[in-house]
Formats: sequence, C-alpha cells, structure tokens
Amino acid sequence: MSLWKYKYFLDVVELKSFTKAGARNYVTQTAVSQQIASLEKMAGGTLLERGNGEICLTELGEIVYEYAREMVQTYERMLHEIERYKESSVVRIGIDSSINKLFWAKMQKMINDKHSEADFRFSKLDSYIGSRMLRENTLDIYIGYGLNELERPEEIGEKPLISSRIGAYIGHESSINEQPEFKAKDLERYTRYGTKSYLCSMMNGQKNDPQLLTQGIELVDNVDTMKLKVEFNDGYALADSQYFSYSDGDMLLLPGYEGECVIKAFYRKKRNKKKVKEILEEIKNVVNS
Repeated sequence: MSLWKYKYFLDVVELKSFTKAGARNYVTQTAVSQQIASLEKMAGGTLLERGNGEICLTELGEIVYEYAREMVQTYERMLHEIERYKESSVVRIGIDSSINKLFWAKMQKMINDKHSEADFRFSKLDSYIGSRMLRENTLDIYIGYGLNELERPEEIGEKPLISSRIGAYIGHESSINEQPEFKAKDLERYTRYGTKSYLCSMMNGQKNDPQLLTQGIELVDNVDTMKLKVEFNDGYALADSQYFSYSDGDMLLLPGYEGECVIKAFYRKKRNKKKVKEILEEIKNVVNS
C-alpha cells in the first residue's frame, strides 16, 4: 500500500488545489489526480466535489480524510523515531579541553582502524560542562581527570585509561629553568596556580615531597587564566606531563616527585548504544599503544 495517494489527498484538501498539492510534493497536477482517482476507486465512490472554484469533501471523503490523516501522521512519527534511532547510534564523547593533540590523534586512530567519523561526535569540554552533560544524559562518555560534582549519580561509572607523571608547567622565560638540577622542593619559593576546571592542577599525589603536599594553591577560573598567571608571575602549575595542552610554556619533570595524573573515562552504565563498554576498551587500548 502506497501512502502517497493519502498524502496527496490530504494536501489537496488542505490547500484546496491539485496544482498546489503537486507543487508541495514535487509532482505534476496529473500525478496527483491519478493518485486520488486510484483512492476513489479503492473507496468505491467520490471523495471530492469540485464546483464554483471550491474543492470540498463528500461524506465518504470525510471518512477517508480522517483515517488518511491518522495514517500519514503515524507514518511521519515512525520516520521521526527512525531518525532518532539513527542519531542515538552516534556515541557522544566529550574530552577535557586541556588534553592535548596527542590524545586526539589516538582517538582518530581508533576511528580509522575500526569505525567511521559518523559513529562518533566529539566535543572539547571543561570538566564542569562535561559533568553536567553526562548527568543530563546528553553525553555518553566524558574523558578527563574527574567530574566536578560533590556526589556522582549511581548510573555513572568510570574506567581509568592512562596515567602520566605530574610535571610543573612553567613559562618559557621562567627563572625556574635557570637553576641546575631543579628539584620539587625548590618550588617552595614560587607561587603555585591551579583551577578546578583542570583537576590535575589540584593533585597532591606525590610520595617524596610533603612540603609540596601542604603548599597552598592560588585558584583561578580556568586553564587559560592559569597559563597566563604562570607566565606573567613566574609561577607554576601542576599538570599532566604527557597530555596537558600547552603552547605558551614548558613542562618540567621534577626529580623525586612521583605524583601521577590519571585520565579516566566516565560513562552512563545503562547506555547500550554502540556497545559503549566495548568502545571504552578500544579507547583504553589505543591510548596505551
């Protein structure tokens, strides 16, 4: 059964014109007339009366019109649900905006090896937005150092992906670079900057430097401000030595400082589209390769 004849019929009634109905559906007036004639043959009677420049429904036409409208609306709802299903097959992944191009290149490798660009939708997000979108179910996976929320909803799981040594992010012209055999304890005389939007800057995971553990942090709003503060105040910030996105400064590895930043994938446990857990395993394998 073709729904086109019902669609043409509804458009003729709505537009009161065979010509306009044809234009709406990109067919000729003759094609519309033929389809309605076929519909009248099926119904066993006249559906439309034409006279005095008007097109009106007959009593039989009234019956067919009501059911035709219901069928077409059902068909359109079906198409809408199909599009929603296709859209839901896309895995929405947010990646902390402070993570550098090396990590993104590894994501691209995963796509090239086993998937296509159409399978994923990637976004650069800070941890605040990533946390909110994951909680609101507008994101399937968030990749970063943590979530910015006091309590994590039960439906959110996490999977560690890769850990890297913590380094000291410093400016290109920093006086820190001028000292030979610089050690973590030598940072006492410098201001440490951090931001809750880059959780790695808040880390205190070192084993051999209790002084740095207790040192205060001057908090700023975001990573870009943190970089500027470091650059213009001859300070430093703790950062992921491998995956921190930086172009305005240098990364200094500190002898005797063994803290680590762990990049994790946070995901909705009950979400099955594209087998999210399998995707998580692929991501872990590729970033560790």
